[in-house]
Amino acid sequence: MERPKTREELHQVLRERTPKSGELWKSSQDMVPGGLLSEARRFEPYPFYIERGQGPYIWDVDENRYIDCCLAFGVLFLGHRPPFVVEAIRAQLERGTTYGGPHTLEIEFAKKFIECVPCAEQMLMCNSGTEATMQAIRIVRAYTGRTRVAKFEGGYHGWHDYASFSISAKDEAKLGPADHPIPVPESAGIPNQVKDTIMVLPYEESAFQIIEEHASELACVMIEPVVGGGTIPASKEFLQKLREVTKRHGIMLMFDEVITGFRLALGGAQEYYGVEPDIATYGKIIGGGLPVGAVGCSKKVMQSVINVDFSVAVAGTFSGNPMTLAAGNAVLTYLMENRQLYGELAKKGDRLRNGFNEFARAKGLPSMMTGVGSLFQIHFREPPIVKPRDLLTERAGPLRDFQVYLRLNGVFIPWLHLAFISAAHSDEDVEQVLRAHQAAIAESFAANKEA
Repeated sequence: MERPKTREELHQVLRERTPKSGELWKSSQDMVPGGLLSEARRFEPYPFYIERGQGPYIWDVDENRYIDCCLAFGVLFLGHRPPFVVEAIRAQLERGTTYGGPHTLEIEFAKKFIECVPCAEQMLMCNSGTEATMQAIRIVRAYTGRTRVAKFEGGYHGWHDYASFSISAKDEAKLGPADHPIPVPESAGIPNQVKDTIMVLPYEESAFQIIEEHASELACVMIEPVVGGGTIPASKEFLQKLREVTKRHGIMLMFDEVITGFRLALGGAQEYYGVEPDIATYGKIIGGGLPVGAVGCSKKVMQSVINVDFSVAVAGTFSGNPMTLAAGNAVLTYLMENRQLYGELAKKGDRLRNGFNEFARAKGLPSMMTGVGSLFQIHFREPPIVKPRDLLTERAGPLRDFQVYLRLNGVFIPWLHLAFISAAHSDEDVEQVLRAHQAAIAESFAANKEA
């Protein structure tokens, strides 16, 4: 493809390839604010509309095929439409979509979940990762009798009020000192009073001293073992030290495993790093492609949910929906019987990350691919990248154009650039993804004259 000379020319090439998507985008804006049901689906110059998916691929309404590295933001660990998941959903459909009462799939699913998750002796179901973190925060506050919750700068724990602080803010002046950040709301409509219940920690050693100083106030410290806002893996040593300091002060440690759960290992980040939290939250993979969320912790902690004097309110019309648990049961059964998948995917991820980073170094391009296992993300700044604040210096121009070039090279990643490999991706698919990234990064820097 001859390189377009301007961003408008680049967008014009994309418009010519996706005319039906363009028409759908135009009509959607009259019915939905901004034309998007989720801000995470934003693209330039407009989003493309997906017609179908199979294995590692998706097709848009204009019949363009892409290697899918979005995978519904990490949901589709086994790719699109694994036959045994489709069959499980079809079989449950014959029995009913929802009941409003308990059903046997709840017991089957809970048994598998608890067997796989190191910290879980009991579990609760909900319908999204956002609900799971909201539910877990309520449980730890009830259990400890404390109100304040600490999160790490750059960590994403859903979009509810108690999580929407200091995720992607780029104004360093508002973020506070690097070693002592302040909560920055990520959305309008969050009451100022909520800020007083949230503490934001730096993603570095100074966090431990802050935790020590405020130990008596903290109900929990929550962390993504791989920070979603940048796909930056924590070190084992960092998580071990976090476990030690929270345990010493009676502060609950929460792992948000919505992304890492059942992806880094069958036991998630807890198994991968060998660090066990007090409570953990889940979503994405465990629903087999349908809406899901879960919280797992000890029986002792979970008793706060059914305290006879003043229990934690837990409800949800669709929590543990039989369609979701039919799909989820099929996925968990498959993963429990095929643990070798994790080693195979880690090798593919290493090939992709190492291949890209070697290319960037050889070409003198200030960029880096981060990640671990089957997770990866591209960044437009020089390595090293070890904490979210390192991303404040990313180059905005090529970052905006990169996902467009990547789509023109046949690969789909979210505009957020957090991306995934699935068990359905072949070695050749991964090689194509690598070549597409190499071509797209070179084109992006050349177009922006920032290399």
